Amino acid sequence: MMRLLVDIGNTNTSIAVVKGKKIIKRYFVHTSKKKGEISSLKRLLRVHIDKIDDILVVSVVPKFLKIIKESLKKIFPSAVLVVIGKDKKVPIVNRYEKPLQVGQDRLVTAFAAVKKYGGPLLIIDFGTAVTFDFVNKKGQYEGGLIFPGMKLGLSALTRNAALLPKTTLRPIRGLIGRNTRDSINKGVLLGYASLCDGMIERVREKYGETLKIVVTGGDSILIRPYSVHIKTIDKDLIFFGLCQI
Repeated sequence: MMRLLVDIGNTNTSIAVVKGKKIIKRYFVHTSKKKGEISSLKRLLRVHIDKIDDILVVSVVPKFLKIIKESLKKIFPSAVLVVIGKDKKVPIVNRYEKPLQVGQDRLVTAFAAVKKYGGPLLIIDFGTAVTFDFVNKKGQYEGGLIFPGMKLGLSALTRNAALLPKTTLRPIRGLIGRNTRDSINKGVLLGYASLCDGMIERVREKYGETLKIVVTGGDSILIRPYSVHIKTIDKDLIFFGLCQI
């Protein structure tokens, strides 16, 4: 059996072709498209057209979800398409005050982390936003924290400060910047690493030092070298969760 797993994020949409439990191919498309281009998606996925049995989609962008659904149904007419949260619920107890406010992607990664690592744990997801999600020792989703992602923060900084140049995040050496771009780059990377370390220490102080830390998301690799507490990076956590569901 082959499955197509689709994670629609605010900036990018990640697609994985899975055979059994193994990812055999990955694709990335921009979520920002205003209308579906079925021809381009068909070209992207054409080698799998007669092989996909199931499609699982998790999304935080309703408009693009509609576009993707329509396109995938045309490309894979015989495949069963399931939207997480609508057609199938994430099998985790959700203790949020208003459960429907939690992004389905956050629930999927929380469920995946519990299945893979056991609770209690804190999942940190570096994407358009940085999210912290806490799962208790019973495997129940308790809630979390949300703040702007690194690239979003960087964009806001250079867009709103007239004399600051556009800067691309890249690995750094040393602590103090010797030019403006270097200062911004180091400020963002070291600042977010320190922010994450500080939040991890706060959560561990409240919920115990044995709390596991699992990190995922596209920008997580940029942070790990500068963080004291970030050790485990699982880039495929959401796809693992979708496979388990």
